[in-house]
Parts: sequence; C-alpha cells; structure tokens
Amino acid sequence: MGEIERWQGLVDAVGGQLPDLVEKFLTRILPDPAYAESGLTLEELRRSSLSSFSAMLVALRETAPDTDALGLMAAELGARRARQGVPLDSLVRAIRLDFSVLWDALSAPALGADPALLVKKAEVVWSTVDRFAASVHEKYLTELEEIEGADADLQQQYLTQLLAPSEPSATDLSRIAGALRVDARSAFLVAAIDRNDSLTVKRRVRARPPRDTAVFTYDQGHHTLIIRPRNASAEERLSFQEAALFDGMAAAVAPHPDGIGGVRTAVSAAREIMKDLPMGSKGIFTLRDRWLSITSHRLSQVGCDPARLVNAGLRGCGGEERNRILEAVATFLDCGSLVESAAILRCHRNTVVNRLAAFEKYTGLDLHKPRDAALALLALPAADARPGHE
Repeated sequence: MGEIERWQGLVDAVGGQLPDLVEKFLTRILPDPAYAESGLTLEELRRSSLSSFSAMLVALRETAPDTDALGLMAAELGARRARQGVPLDSLVRAIRLDFSVLWDALSAPALGADPALLVKKAEVVWSTVDRFAASVHEKYLTELEEIEGADADLQQQYLTQLLAPSEPSATDLSRIAGALRVDARSAFLVAAIDRNDSLTVKRRVRARPPRDTAVFTYDQGHHTLIIRPRNASAEERLSFQEAALFDGMAAAVAPHPDGIGGVRTAVSAAREIMKDLPMGSKGIFTLRDRWLSITSHRLSQVGCDPARLVNAGLRGCGGEERNRILEAVATFLDCGSLVESAAILRCHRNTVVNRLAAFEKYTGLDLHKPRDAALALLALPAADARPGHE
C-alpha cells in the first residue's frame, strides 16, 4: 500500500470517530467563559464542531483539496460567531484546539499509524487547521465591521433624537433607551473631549472586552461627547476603566445624571466645563474643579462682574495696601484658617486679621459669612488679575 493510500485510510479511520472528536473538543472548550456565557446551546456547538471536523478531514484526505469548500465553511462559521458575540480570541483559540484533537486521534496507538508518515503529514494537518482559522478570522472581522457600522449608524440616530432641541417625551426616552440597549433608569457618565481626541477614544472603546459596558460617542461641534451607563451606586469619581478612556487628554465630566432623561442637561454641563478649560489642559475636570471660573465668566458676560464690587471698594486704598489685602484674602479663602494663612504669608495671625478687617471695611464683605465669602471667591480672580486697578 502506497503512502497516499495509507494516509487516506488513516484519515477515514479518524472520520469514523467524529462523534468522539466532537465530545473531546467540547470538553476542552466549554471551560472558556466566553463560550460558557455566550448563550450558544450545546447542540449548536456540537453541530458546528461536527461540520468543522468533517470539512477539515475532507481537505486532509484529498490529494488536491478543495480549499474553496473549506474556506466557505470557515467564512460561514466566522460570520455566525461574530453575530453571536463570541470574542475573536476565544474563537481562534477554539479552532487551534482542533489541531490537538485531530492530532491525538491520528496518532492514537490503536490506529497503528506509521510514525514516519505522521511526521511527514504533521505540517499538512497544521496548515489545514491554520488555513481554516485564517478564513474564520478574516470573515469574523469583516462581519464585525459591518455589524459595528450598522450599530453605530443606529446609535447616532437615537443619540440625535435624545439630544435634539425639542425635549423627548417619557415614551420617547424609553424607546431610545431600548434601542441603545441601556437601562433608562441608570446613572450615566457624560463627558466632553476635544474633537481632535475623538479618534483616540473611539479606538480605546473598540479595544474593550466585547461584554464590557456600552460606550457611546457623539460628535457635536468642536467637541465629542462620551456617554456611558454606570452603576447608580458607583462613586462620583471615575473608575479606572472610565478614566483610562481619557488618558493623555482633557475631559470635562458632568455631574452624573440619574436616568437617560438627565443626559441632555449633563451634555450641556460637560460642554460648558470643556469650553472653560485653558488651552493645553490635560486631565479630568469636573464641575467641582471649574464652577468658580464658569460662574465668574458667566456673570461677567451678562454685565454682573463681581470683581466690580471689590474694585470699587478698594479704590480707597493705595496700590501696595491693596495688594497685601488681596493676598491675605486669597490665602484665607483658599485654606480657611487664620493660623495657616499667617504661616503661608509669614506674618503674625493678627496681621491677617487686620487685613481681612480692612477688606471688610472697604468692600462690606465679611469673609466669615458664607454668602460674603462666596461672592469674594467669585470676585477675587478678576480683581487679583488687575492689581494696579484703582
């Protein structure tokens, strides 16, 4: 018997053990959480495994294998697994297991295969499995790209409805949440980034594990919005995974809204915080960080600049005295302690008391009263920026 006939006889013998091959494969693959939690039934896995082994054995038996038939089978499997949400690395790892299962069967002592023949055909078996895996991989990526493209288009449509000038009704919000596959009652992370950074964030979103929480991106003017459902009981501070999306760039994070209806207001807040940031800023900025600057700027825009109250009162003192008073006020407002302010300014505590008293005399603002202290906080940055103004 020639080499070809001996090899075909060996492949046929393994083909007679197909049910056993399938069960061995399932025993090895089911511990993978990606398969155990995929929703795929055992029957579906058994059926696809049987088809895969059958196609590879046919290819191994032929002296001139029909690679198109094997490729079609692989393409169908790749597309189906992409639609079923099986992670690509788990899928490829499962196909690589086909080699070990096949090789164990071909080299089983019970079949009495010639060792020299097995050595010679090892590369053939591996290349057949590898070719099958490559075809699955290619079709999986193509299908996934089409799925993601279609999903992205739909997401953009529903996000546009959510953020439209006219406020959606409760029914509309429920429909939008359903279409986006999020809980309408969730808390949400809403952030704004510079549109130039959007490509980086979108790549990071695509690189996340498939079963991670959804992250939506939406380009709006000069900014890109990032919207992500989060646990309502989660801390106000971002998780490591959330913060990692914005590494190396500036991100303006709104107060987390409860429910999808609050996303609209949060978007306005995130954009406002983003517009307030100085050029070249990097890091994560919240309303807690920027409220003073935003409020002061907004008041100035409508002609209600609090600095005018301070500047008008301080016209009665000289430039040097004015600077000392403002320095003491700024230090005290920053730390809230007379003793600490004196240490920072390297002067006696009574000196700080006297300067705060002078500030009250000139402006009428008592910094020990919260309302007056808040007004002084708003007024001071602008007043301090113009120390020579009288």
